[in-house]
Amino acid sequence: MPLRSTLAGAATGVMLLGGVFGFAVGLPEWTGDEAEAPQDAKPQLGSPADLLPDTLLNGGLVPIASIDPQYQELADQVEAYGGETLAEAFGTDVAVGIYSTPDLTAQVAVTIYNGESGLFLQDGPPVPPQMSANSQSTTDVVKQGDSVCIGKWQTEAKAQNQPPFQVQCQRVIDGRTINAYAAPGISVEQAADIVDDVIRQAGLG
Repeated sequence: MPLRSTLAGAATGVMLLGGVFGFAVGLPEWTGDEAEAPQDAKPQLGSPADLLPDTLLNGGLVPIASIDPQYQELADQVEAYGGETLAEAFGTDVAVGIYSTPDLTAQVAVTIYNGESGLFLQDGPPVPPQMSANSQSTTDVVKQGDSVCIGKWQTEAKAQNQPPFQVQCQRVIDGRTINAYAAPGISVEQAADIVDDVIRQAGLG
């Protein structure tokens, strides 16, 4: 995937595909009860960049630049370029954070921007499963908790209830839009948990 090849392959010369098909990343279990924000928490009024958390899912995901100094410059470039490009396109302040499992088996990009985003489908609306039965990949749009998620699977993996090779979850809250984009190994449920964790740590909602 582009995110993996940019942040892992470009720095190490190795694509950490680690079993894309049928591979699920083990992350600390996240539940709303143990991760609730204090009742007196107030939404932060800082910029989107101020809302990017130091870690996600109880340390299961950390900023990729913190794993090894060799990733610092590359991560800075990707985050800066992504934020600037999106800000110019959407006309609002945007922050991008790149996170990874400590062993680099999966990466997640988080975006936070001012404004409430609506429907935006890169591949068009979903089609009936029987119409894509002969395709090598399939896409599904689902509501997971309070987030809307779009997952892409290898057709065989989807049939076997395996994790998607790409998933995006989005949630709008307090005038901000939070997105999590995950590479192989992150389930739809985990991607939605990531969005919820960003919101909790930011004191939104």
